[in-house]
Amino acid sequence: MGARNSLKPVGSLVPIMASGTATVFKLLVATLAFTGAYFGVAATQGATPPERDAASAAGVRTVILSAQSMPVEAKHIPQAGMVTVGASDAGAACERTYHAQSVIDPGPSGDPVIYDWRLFRWSPAAHKWRTYLFSGRAGFVGGQRTVEWHPRVTDNPGWYRVELTVSGKGAVVSEKFQVSC
Repeated sequence: MGARNSLKPVGSLVPIMASGTATVFKLLVATLAFTGAYFGVAATQGATPPERDAASAAGVRTVILSAQSMPVEAKHIPQAGMVTVGASDAGAACERTYHAQSVIDPGPSGDPVIYDWRLFRWSPAAHKWRTYLFSGRAGFVGGQRTVEWHPRVTDNPGWYRVELTVSGKGAVVSEKFQVSC
């Protein structure tokens, strides 16, 4: 008698096992969906900073620069209102020098132009661009001119972009680029 009673609970486990298997399958599918969504969001946030400003509204294309992969083209002059950045020198350890250039056109009157350069670094903690280097003010009088700046980054890998601010004209921002060691 005792043996028959002990088999009775085993027979009632079949519906429990079936519902348990279904629950485990549902949890597995939900976990995979959540993991896929998490990695999808993480991948897009790592590629494009979430901050939106006037420069990023025009569209940002990611460019990874290094001294070996993209040397500066001295003969290439950017269009007016555009900032280009290229790697010009790789020093010891993690020291990188970049060559930023742009063309400033004051117009037919040749009015005086005052400008400055800034190198911004993306702060993952603050989720915004922060000033890393500032060139100081410079200027000229006359016609269209190519202006250059050579910012140096030492032992600080991360995402950067260069901004050229021209008095009375506003700011022009380069594409972002990654400094890696």
